[in-house]
Amino acid sequence: MFHSEADFQHALAWTAHLSDPSLRVRLETRPAPGARLDLLLSRPDLDEHLVIELKYLTAAWTGEVENERFELLNQGAQDIRAYDVVKDIQRVERFVDRQPGWSGAVLVLSNDPSYWSRPGHGRPTNADAFRIYEHQEITGRRAWGPNTGMGTMKGREAAIEVRGSYSCRWSDYSSLPGRRGMFRLLTFSIT
Repeated sequence: MFHSEADFQHALAWTAHLSDPSLRVRLETRPAPGARLDLLLSRPDLDEHLVIELKYLTAAWTGEVENERFELLNQGAQDIRAYDVVKDIQRVERFVDRQPGWSGAVLVLSNDPSYWSRPGHGRPTNADAFRIYEHQEITGRRAWGPNTGMGTMKGREAAIEVRGSYSCRWSDYSSLPGRRGMFRLLTFSIT
């Protein structure tokens, strides 16, 4: 359980460092001109480098975990947040392409089932290209549908070109009491 995306970043960085004290761990790094990434895990002595982008997509949940109070907000805007996930895939791909031998990952942690569950209505939507439902394939050009509102697209108008092919496979992460207590993790490995 994490309070925020920054808390998620810190916990992952801390765990990585504890697992290998020789690992260089950097948060909010700028490893190359024009590149900004959430996390860099590096072992230069072994010529191993991993860049990671994180997303923490929350629905409202309040409770205690190990005597610590958490109050997660309902972020909503699933279409916009899923666009940001696909954009992160593209960003990590572009970075890794310019860094031979480097690899990357995009990790998405959520307690909002609308990200992994396909709606029952079966109708197409303007955000279909950015959905990250279970078994969804993300590849090629991803663009908003023709009737997408300008407010939805603001700052996210550009289509996204994804070089690789990624299958969405969510796994259970943790289960807490109450509504929206199930957290699931989606991992995209980028080489």
